[in-house]
Amino acid sequence: MDSVTYWYKSEVHFWRTSGSLFWSVSCFPPVTVLFVLLSQISLLQPWMGLTDFLSVTCTFSFVLWLCVLVAVLVAVACTTTFTVVPDVPSTRLESYLSLLRLSRLPHMAVSTLGGACVAWCLSHLVGERFYGLTALVTTAGREVLVLNESHLFYVLAGSLAGLVYYCNFYLNHRNYLVFPALQRDKYFRVRNDVVQMAKQCLHLVRRHLQILIVGYWTLGFTYRSWVMGALSVDAIRDQPLNRVSILVDVGLLWQTALCSFFIVFTWGLMAVLYRVYHTQRLEIPVLSTFGADSKHSLTEALNSQSADILQYLAFLDLSHLSRCSPQRRQEMFSLSQPGGHPHTWRGVCGTCLQQLEGLAAQVNAAHQSALAALPVHSLPADKIFSFAGETPLTQRGLSHSFAQSPGVENLPLHPPAPPAAPPANKQSLASMVYSGLKTKPILSYFLMELPDSKSRQLFASCQVHIWAIEAISELAAASYEEDKYGVVQMTLSAIFTTLVSLHDNLEKYFKLQPTALRRGGKDSQPPPHVILCQQLREGLKTAIYRLTNRFGKHLGDFHLKVDCSKRLRPFLDFKE
Repeated sequence: MDSVTYWYKSEVHFWRTSGSLFWSVSCFPPVTVLFVLLSQISLLQPWMGLTDFLSVTCTFSFVLWLCVLVAVLVAVACTTTFTVVPDVPSTRLESYLSLLRLSRLPHMAVSTLGGACVAWCLSHLVGERFYGLTALVTTAGREVLVLNESHLFYVLAGSLAGLVYYCNFYLNHRNYLVFPALQRDKYFRVRNDVVQMAKQCLHLVRRHLQILIVGYWTLGFTYRSWVMGALSVDAIRDQPLNRVSILVDVGLLWQTALCSFFIVFTWGLMAVLYRVYHTQRLEIPVLSTFGADSKHSLTEALNSQSADILQYLAFLDLSHLSRCSPQRRQEMFSLSQPGGHPHTWRGVCGTCLQQLEGLAAQVNAAHQSALAALPVHSLPADKIFSFAGETPLTQRGLSHSFAQSPGVENLPLHPPAPPAAPPANKQSLASMVYSGLKTKPILSYFLMELPDSKSRQLFASCQVHIWAIEAISELAAASYEEDKYGVVQMTLSAIFTTLVSLHDNLEKYFKLQPTALRRGGKDSQPPPHVILCQQLREGLKTAIYRLTNRFGKHLGDFHLKVDCSKRLRPFLDFKE
């Protein structure tokens, strides 16, 4: 682990995590008190409900149960994993199997068991009906041990709520850290995110109750019989809950819904606070300082490979200083001493261009793969470019015109050779079985490839490239007036060439994959990772326009290649 990564994890990451966990624990008691108030409220007897509420909250046992609930919250927070690169599965089956990853199994176990533990603690606060798994009932002059099925149903609902929260957390990309374009104070971000999260929790509770009622109505008899056999209980205190008349009990459903909402809301609030704290902009020193923090510079953070979130924060800070900090831009354009070399600019510019060149190579490889996957209709060799009354010179002209058409420059001009017959045993048995299963009506839903999954996987980590494009273009444009030593002048041709090359590769790719640029409907907002490719394309065009507007009169002095100058002409004429 390099020094800058150790510094980030030991100081920045630790204190940000501690801050989010502190506020999660601080918000827990008021939410618990509100839960007890809603669980004890009675529309017919409001004063009795208020008396029960005070009798529950003003006791020492309430503090003990609150400590247990906080311990469960901390355990869930410690096992939760977040990422800056979204997980994009290829099929629905792969998406569901991702819940069983080894790195996520501790979170799954803690969420399921923690939900049951929370429900067990809350059962001591909501009333006598849900208190205790067994009870002593006097029958015919003797005491009989009976099963309290309401408590059993309540704890089972809490366990299922924890499992539903876990599945929703990863399937809906709640573990994805989205860096907001507009950095605001934590209070305003938490306020907006909590309102949206509360609406999502209501929808999640409704789905949870549907699954719980149907599952317990069909399998409740088996589950209850197993528990009664394990506890050596022969009777039930009330009527069995797997009857339809009992499952529509308003009091039972209300208490169960409150318990489920309490679990998913408190845990969701913890995740919201974590995302808000860890996506705040971190100002990293541009220049290295002497002493223990000599390597805690922006250049070192940009090249960090041990912690992805540190690299994302470094590019976010670079993008911010390129737009809003003239003083830090002067540090970027300064010369290092002794020697007077632009080491800072060379390091930052080299890292950004390396990231963009790597993305251009990946997009080009994906474009070539998409071209190779296109169906090829073979024609006779004497009819491919042969038309009646044309001379060989005319045919060569047509071939040259076809080669210059946009989007087809990589297509072959000569007749392709007839494909060789594939060997009989080329496909393995597993691939043949998989292809056969994909044709089944029900299995095809899980095995068919999701729309645009390859494009989303290709651009899943392009948030760094979006910031790199914005930063390098803003810094280059600002250097026209702020660069006193001309450190940016020697790299302008490389910047233009890299941006134009990436733009050409993106345009070629999107011509073959036009659905990758589609957005959600008017009523549905697509997830942030779905529109990354669109943001990349728009940000790249904006960056090229920014540079051509600033250096348009001096492009002839940069010694650009002919192809690059030709591609910049539409931007100069505002026709791109």
